[in-house]
Amino acid sequence: MSVDILDVGSGNIQSIKNWIEKANVSANVVNDARSIQSNLLILPGVGSVGSYMHRIKQGSFDQAILEHVDKGGRLLGICLGFQIMSTYSEEDGGVEGLSIIDGHVERLQNKASHNSWEPIYLRRNELNGQSFFRQLNLSKKRILDGRVFYNHEYGFVNNEEKSFSIPVSDSLPRYTGFLVKDKVIGLQFHPEKSQVTGLDLISMIL
Repeated sequence: MSVDILDVGSGNIQSIKNWIEKANVSANVVNDARSIQSNLLILPGVGSVGSYMHRIKQGSFDQAILEHVDKGGRLLGICLGFQIMSTYSEEDGGVEGLSIIDGHVERLQNKASHNSWEPIYLRRNELNGQSFFRQLNLSKKRILDGRVFYNHEYGFVNNEEKSFSIPVSDSLPRYTGFLVKDKVIGLQFHPEKSQVTGLDLISMIL
């Protein structure tokens, strides 16, 4: 099995690649929409949504991503890569997303930015209703109990009733930190910067 990582010039692609390869899975960096071939496509992203979506559309990645999902492929969005799965984002005056998940992105209420570690607790059996998990038996862990690293100014407000989600934190319960809907998963935190917990998570996903 291999994983495709989308590279549109936004985000530390090498860190994502290293994170995947630490789980002993090969990772391909994709910068051409026609080169998406793996069952799992990762959308990393940092920066502003306006320039990111411009690059996505400029390279015809928007249609390629939607076709990947329509064909049954799995999709993992990280930080901004998760936020563009929404219907729209308030950032940059309002930007339409890919509408893969019913939800929107807004500036964090009463907070300029959220840059900190937060605890995460997840039981794998809670995800049995979602088809994303999993193809490889890389980990027998049934519980993810650790901490993950956040760095964002905007948050994802999830309206998807049939999804599984965990809030960012007790102080930011309105915003989603972890979401799974069928074969789509979104992470507001940075798993590649989350040390042991990040590696445990990718092992449970794959």
